[in-house]
Amino acid sequence: MITDVFSAGPETLPGYRAAGFPDPTTFGYRTVRARRLDPVALASLDVLLSGVSFETALETAATSPSESPNLYQAPVITTLSDRVVRLLPAVDDSSIGSLAADWQETPELDNRDPAALTSWLRQVAELCRATVPAGNLLFVWNCV
Repeated sequence: MITDVFSAGPETLPGYRAAGFPDPTTFGYRTVRARRLDPVALASLDVLLSGVSFETALETAATSPSESPNLYQAPVITTLSDRVVRLLPAVDDSSIGSLAADWQETPELDNRDPAALTSWLRQVAELCRATVPAGNLLFVWNCV
């Protein structure tokens, strides 16, 4: 599963939706590439960062800006939790490796490389810092 996180201005979403949700990089969105970080794994990250219940985190991870998305027709766009968007950039660089190690211990990320998770977390934190102050939203492009 491809699970790229991308930043988009709200005013661009209607055009992106009309284009059929193509690869976000081809639409000009700043993107952090990932593989095998499904909504369950992203919900686990939300729980680690915010302490919210797993059920709440999973419901958030499955939220889509599309009305009634067809989950069997790729791609599906979901939102990155506002809690993750707010809290991940606040994790200092010396602690992000510990966060990655804790995240790697969740069943969804068993046998994943903690260094790769650390790198991904740093990139997403930077994407949040660079684009959210301008009013952009963060989404996840889920494609099988």
